[in-house]
Amino acid sequence: MSENPEFDYEAATELHNRLAEQIVAQIVAEPIAAGGNLADVMILCESVLFGVIMGCFSLGSDVKALDIIVGRVKERLATVRMEDVKARGHA
Repeated sequence: MSENPEFDYEAATELHNRLAEQIVAQIVAEPIAAGGNLADVMILCESVLFGVIMGCFSLGSDVKALDIIVGRVKERLATVRMEDVKARGHA
């Protein structure tokens, strides 16, 4: 994952979760606080994702990276949505 031996899976997970929480809070809250709406939040999200992909991937690998990212987001959403489903009836 990283050349730094101290940046193991647990350290990476903690960092990712902490940063994601801060970044998401800003992306969601600041446009709304400025008088924007959900569309403004989504446009900001798009701009951030675009910037990250442009900053990390070269032409040709950018589309594949985006496909992988979107696929992972769909998987994570499905997992969370399935956790929220309540079983009805009985066996």
